[in-house]
Amino acid sequence: MNALPAVALTCGSEVRPRPGPRPPGHPRHPRHSARPRDQGAARGGTPAAPLRLTRRGRVVAAAAAALLVTAMSLLAAGVAQATSHPLSPHAARQNLVQVIVRPGQSLWSVAEGADPDQDTHAVIQQIIDLNALSSDVVFAGQQLWVPRG
Repeated sequence: MNALPAVALTCGSEVRPRPGPRPPGHPRHPRHSARPRDQGAARGGTPAAPLRLTRRGRVVAAAAAALLVTAMSLLAAGVAQATSHPLSPHAARQNLVQVIVRPGQSLWSVAEGADPDQDTHAVIQQIIDLNALSSDVVFAGQQLWVPRG
């Protein structure tokens, strides 16, 4: 006697025969045959979704980019500074004179005496920079480098 294969019934679906025993080496289902899969397809045959970043991810990515740009800028500035050729101490002081502040002198009077043809404010700033002064106050007996005028 020949028996009919059992069928699986579900709501809203068509009637399909239930799979019976298969001969050895027979593929389980035609869909699972040995054919190459799509390169961009995820499991199940659907295309992979594009990468999406959250707000936090975008902030982290922007911060990382800013940090990278800052590091590269500092590196470039360091290289530029290392390759510049500073003046030797002797060459730098060729246009300088060392003076000793007398009693009653101010930085203004020292600057006027050092280079009377230049703007006194500019000469004062040069003296402050040359001697690494923290203010414009000078004391009697103090030795200062001043531009030669």
